[in-house]
Amino acid sequence: MTGRLRHVAWLTATAAARPFQFGAYALSGLVPRSRGLWVFGSWGGHRYADNAAAFYRYCRDLDDPSIRPVWISRHRAIVDQVRDEGGSAHLIWSARGAFACLRSEVYLFDNFAKDINFWLSRGAKMVNLWSGVPLKAFERDIDQPTSRYYRLFHGAGWERLAYGAMMPWHAMRPDLIIATSQRTAEITRRAFDATEDSVAITGFPRNDWLLRAAQDQDLRTCPRQLVEDVAAGRPTFLYLPTYRDSTQPYIDVDWARLHDMLASMDGRLYLKFHPDDRSSFHHPTDRIVQLFQDTDVYDLLPFTSVLISDYSSIIFDFMVLDRPIIHYMPDLDEFVASSRKLVFEPTEIAVGPLCLDGDALLAAIAELSTGASETDAVGGVGVGTTGQRHAVMAMLHRYVDDKACERVLAAIEELRTHS
Repeated sequence: MTGRLRHVAWLTATAAARPFQFGAYALSGLVPRSRGLWVFGSWGGHRYADNAAAFYRYCRDLDDPSIRPVWISRHRAIVDQVRDEGGSAHLIWSARGAFACLRSEVYLFDNFAKDINFWLSRGAKMVNLWSGVPLKAFERDIDQPTSRYYRLFHGAGWERLAYGAMMPWHAMRPDLIIATSQRTAEITRRAFDATEDSVAITGFPRNDWLLRAAQDQDLRTCPRQLVEDVAAGRPTFLYLPTYRDSTQPYIDVDWARLHDMLASMDGRLYLKFHPDDRSSFHHPTDRIVQLFQDTDVYDLLPFTSVLISDYSSIIFDFMVLDRPIIHYMPDLDEFVASSRKLVFEPTEIAVGPLCLDGDALLAAIAELSTGASETDAVGGVGVGTTGQRHAVMAMLHRYVDDKACERVLAAIEELRTHS
């Protein structure tokens, strides 16, 4: 069966199931919610990562009898992992998983209620821990008529109805959503059409762990190769390109030259594609290592010497470590033309060299490896001044500490109190 036929088959099956699923959703609102029972999920139930996982662990470790956190997943391996850590977890459609979703007072997720179980969520409080500081437009801010999300929110009546039936979780407004600063709170509120008092500026829970791991040098969850690199004091470069809506090739690197450069400095570069990216990489060496796409990069960030990325919100989290960042955007013009509009101009948020081709990237890596300041913007557009770093940090992060989980919990308690 071709990809197109599989897609048609999926749409047909989904359309046939929707009346029954919406029926389950309506009935779930009749089930009394159990105060203190909170269910968590991440990325459609396929991951145990990001803000949801960080805040879940925080709630689990509180050992507070008034909060009963439960992780919901579509994968047995994730359920087993959470249980091995001492937590409570169930498969989404197991008897215990479905019961927890039906009875839960609060749903906490990284993207949408489908991260847990949307169809059993009616009547629960929706807390969106979100997936990152937005660099690209999202949800209601998407202005491309060809986008299904544009059609969901701004299309003709029949389009809004059809896409709403297919993706109802996108149309739901969260009861609470978190942000990192006043600027990002305004962007998030507009994209979700949320009320002003439903957006809490708390910082991200995952950055609590990021800061603590960097301070404590906790390498237990890192790949063995990285552990060896850290022990040997080698410079480690982490290249994290983001997903392109256009799906066009975008990497322009002379891998042989890069290998030789890394060998001369006794360094290593780790490459990980976005989970939705279907790009292929054919140049692995002992100095250039491709990571599995389901690798949790937050295990690596605390031990990364230099981050290389483009339009990914990961750059905003890495900023809190005050380490060098190279902004590598060889397809900037094409990206702007073919993808969602950018919330920030690249030069507005660049805190290091902004490289527009492979030669500039290699020059920036070479200079930073010698100890040159990233604010010299060598090898790229000269935008990463010290003043700009401070300005961008102030714009994007109200807090730079490890107390985000505490603030998120306080915001949820306030929501519960006034409900």
